[in-house]
Amino acid sequence: MYDKMISKACGLKYRNGNTEEIEDTVVIEEKIKLYLNGEFFIEMVASDDFLAELGAGFFIASGIAEKILSVKVEGLSVFVEAERIKKVEGALESAGGFDPGVSNKIVSSQQTITPEIIFKMRSDLDADVWNETGGLHCTVLYSRGKKAAMFSDIGRHNTVDKAIGFMVLNNLNPAECAIGCTGRQPSGMVVKAVNAGIPIIVSRAASTTAGIKLAEKSNVTLICFTREGRFTIYAGAQRVIF
Repeated sequence: MYDKMISKACGLKYRNGNTEEIEDTVVIEEKIKLYLNGEFFIEMVASDDFLAELGAGFFIASGIAEKILSVKVEGLSVFVEAERIKKVEGALESAGGFDPGVSNKIVSSQQTITPEIIFKMRSDLDADVWNETGGLHCTVLYSRGKKAAMFSDIGRHNTVDKAIGFMVLNNLNPAECAIGCTGRQPSGMVVKAVNAGIPIIVSRAASTTAGIKLAEKSNVTLICFTREGRFTIYAGAQRVIF
């Protein structure tokens, strides 16, 4: 399943005063080119996996397009046809992902979530490929309280884009979806869910002041530091049913 994402590398491992030669599992880093309506848009570092979802999700999550018409993958190039295009003055975020800036959208959804589902989402993030490499982030997409898909990538931003792309290409209702993510949630990550219309984010990592402020402003439920038996709700606590 992850053949295009991992490889082997030789190394010298030191432990407790002893060294040994090993063959280790490492992640593959690729450069993916995204095209929008026939024109080159951006080159990004990503894992060569679910590239159609990556392309579709990137333009929706960035607020650049509101409707995806088609996606075609040729090698490491992704050609997306979309409509309702907006000009977004984005910038690179601290981890290298594309940050489209603050969104003015308000997420409307009556969806709720229980602690049981929150912990199930957190458990799903412990992917085998993470345990094997320690170098791939993961995002799980839930729809109507059940796991719909899971994606891994060298970049945490890309995993969310892939999940959003899957949601869009499979016509899932954003108001009934939630995403669980291994990565921290600054504003550049939270804005992806906002632009996609997803009301609930569950993360095993931290957020930031800007991420929390955006979640509050956009009516998104932001749950972080999810561990066995505990989590912290920073915004949208009304959706969590205890």
